[in-house]
Amino acid sequence: MNRIYHLASATLVALILSLVAGCSTEDPMESFDAVLSSKSPAVLDQPASMALTITPESTGTLDLSWSAAKYGDKIPSTYTVILSREGSDKRIDFPVPAGAHQLSLPLQELNKRLVTELDMEGDTPGKVSVMVEALPLATKGNDHALETYRTVSAPLELTITPFFASVRPDLYFLVGDLSGRDGAPVWNEKNNDHLFFADDNSALTYHYDGYLKAGAAFKIFPETSIGSWDNVLGMKEGKLDVSGGNIELPAGSPAGYYRITLTVNRGKLDPAQASVTFAPIDVSAKPILSKIGIIGTAGIDWDHDLFLEQSGTEPHLWIGREIVLKEGEFKLRANADWGINWGGQEKEKFPSDFGIANGGENWKVTAKEAGTYDVYFNDLTGNYFFNKLDK
Repeated sequence: MNRIYHLASATLVALILSLVAGCSTEDPMESFDAVLSSKSPAVLDQPASMALTITPESTGTLDLSWSAAKYGDKIPSTYTVILSREGSDKRIDFPVPAGAHQLSLPLQELNKRLVTELDMEGDTPGKVSVMVEALPLATKGNDHALETYRTVSAPLELTITPFFASVRPDLYFLVGDLSGRDGAPVWNEKNNDHLFFADDNSALTYHYDGYLKAGAAFKIFPETSIGSWDNVLGMKEGKLDVSGGNIELPAGSPAGYYRITLTVNRGKLDPAQASVTFAPIDVSAKPILSKIGIIGTAGIDWDHDLFLEQSGTEPHLWIGREIVLKEGEFKLRANADWGINWGGQEKEKFPSDFGIANGGENWKVTAKEAGTYDVYFNDLTGNYFFNKLDK
């Protein structure tokens, strides 16, 4: 495993030699080896609980600490916390800041990485092995130090129950007369243009940002209801209900841009625990763009855009139907040039998150993820979703 250590080798040797001053030797490197060969691994402290259940509502951290690894008496070490599962070669590495002997892992981040990187099942207890790897400060590429002086603590086995944090959230759509503009069909049970974007991968909160006419009205379609009028959400006595009437912009609200927020309960949708709210938003600084496309090896190449279509009812919403993505990387950009573009927070965030305007990393499409997608992108927020089709 390659690791980068930032202390120059000359400085390291000087440090070692200063620590072994007084030792009689004709070869300085023999002193280097003699000191570092006196080694012992770090020892993990037992956490407050050996069993942990993470839910979408969980806050706080998993706190790990350990005693220092020993290389001679005073040689400093760098550490990496490793999480793994029995029977799998997959692991998660958490580099630790130099000098630290503890690490706090936010539970929501930990949950996502357990599910996506260690393939743990949601709502199912699983054994997770925790170890601390130590190395004396060494220069990049010093294979002798990496292979000879690495130490690994005895494993600490935790039982962790994550929740299912798929990068593919449940989908909800607005169907109705939103903007009053000519374009996509409105009261049509097959209309899946206006997607609620999930705020995060726990998918408890969703939002739609767009123009609403005065008196705008709609219903909310779970993905499974697209194509029929069964089990769609309307409003009844101020609450969401599958037998309710239209959901409407509050009386007296002017036409303009709004954020519609849908909050749902975890697991099977229970309308009694769901809610919808409206809040006006200012989009005056957002230009109306003429083109947005996928650029990169996952689309065509880095010289040609794979264009999305602008919604006929919302000019800030872009949709691509049956877009074929290959294994590779991509960004989104406007007007077939790099004046306005979007990249991701992390390559692994694909297929659902939000883009960082004029920055961010290339999104990565793996061989497993390559395929045919319906694509949704809102240039007001940068939110995107790539819905993989069974083709």
